[in-house]
Amino acid sequence: MTGGGNAYSRDSDLTGLWSGEYWYGAGTPVPFSAHIIDSLGTLSGTTLEPNTFAHPGLIELSADISGARGELSVKFTKLYHPAPGVHRDPIVYTGTVDPYFTMIDGEWAFDYGFSGRFVLVRVSRGTKAEEVVREVELEIRP
Repeated sequence: MTGGGNAYSRDSDLTGLWSGEYWYGAGTPVPFSAHIIDSLGTLSGTTLEPNTFAHPGLIELSADISGARGELSVKFTKLYHPAPGVHRDPIVYTGTVDPYFTMIDGEWAFDYGFSGRFVLVRVSRGTKAEEVVREVELEIRP
C-alpha cells in the first residue's frame, strides 16, 4: 500500500458509511446509519435513525459519536443532538470488528444499566479510502 502509515484502507480503517440496527431487548430492531471517521484509531462521526422515543413531530433523530478503535474492537459514545423530548444521556457502544472491516457487532448501554445489541455493516468506504484503492490498482496493472 502506498503512503505509509497514514493510508486509509477498508482493511484497517472504519472511515465510511455504515448501516445497521439496534435492539431494545427482544423487541423490533431500529434501523440506523452511521458516518464514521477513523483517524488513526480515533473515531468521530454522526448517526441518523427514525424517531422512536422523542416528540412525535420529529421524524428522525441525529447524534454525534466519538471514541476509539483497537485492532478489532470499537468503543464509542453516542450523544443525541438537542431536540424536543430527546434525552442527553450518553450511550456507550462497544463491539468487535470483523477481520475484513465490513461489520461491527456489539452492545450499547446507558450508565444506569439499560442495554441492548447492535450491528453495523459497511455500506461504503470514505473518499480517501477509495483514492488509495485506485492507487494500488494502478500500481498492480502492467
